[in-house]
Amino acid sequence: MKIVVTGGRGFIGSSVCAWGAEAGHQMIPFDSSDGYDVREPSQLPVADAVIHLAGVLGTSELFDAPHTAVDVNVHGTLNVLEWCKLHDARYVGITMPPVFPSVYTATKICADRLATAWHLAYNLHVSHVCAFNAYGPGQKHGPKHPQKFMPTFATLAWRNEPLPVWGDGLQTIDMVHVDELGRMLVEAVNFGDDDVFDGGTGVPISVNDIANYVIKCTGSTGGIQYLPMRTGEKPTRVVAQGRGWSRLGWKPALNLRLVEETIASYKTSTHE
Repeated sequence: MKIVVTGGRGFIGSSVCAWGAEAGHQMIPFDSSDGYDVREPSQLPVADAVIHLAGVLGTSELFDAPHTAVDVNVHGTLNVLEWCKLHDARYVGITMPPVFPSVYTATKICADRLATAWHLAYNLHVSHVCAFNAYGPGQKHGPKHPQKFMPTFATLAWRNEPLPVWGDGLQTIDMVHVDELGRMLVEAVNFGDDDVFDGGTGVPISVNDIANYVIKCTGSTGGIQYLPMRTGEKPTRVVAQGRGWSRLGWKPALNLRLVEETIASYKTSTHE
């Protein structure tokens, strides 16, 4: 199968392309780093399916750029859906738990509902993967990128600097390795009845626990710095419920060896 991956050069997209190639598919990255834009759907090459990952990321950051976020995340998704309808191609979208009152969350919910609408109205083959807290080597960190928990914690811990925790740290996350998320996105192409697949492990971990685990693995002396919640966030207890796992025949698992390997990968590289 020929599969286009929008955002295919990114953290998750790179894993999707690798998994798809291993499964025997022809994977075609469609990424802004190559000059492509989902707001210009005529650039999309003919394919059997699109795994749509491209978007503007951020939490508090997107309150400074809401029009761009809506343009790329919502209008861009609409363009891809229309392209899939025109070319009779399958569509897999990535979404997230709708827990934060943020611009990004609003755009992802809208994009997700648009996909369902196109499935019902035009019989488009649609699947959704709800991505929880992805981690793995190579995730970007720095002022030009949204602050993700693993690269932020690991990079600062290796520098013996305080780990920033917004709120009291009792909120939970569900850590999923990027390779398992990539596998799920590729396998979701085989479905299409508006199926939802939970890209998480079903194991809740508090932010305090993961911060302290990173400190333990690195031997950091920087400790934790507690900060007020950022705009667009609120205390949450996020965990995957297992949607779609029985259809796939497998589920992501929390693997501490992979967590430790990821933490170690930031010792010599900041991935900026």
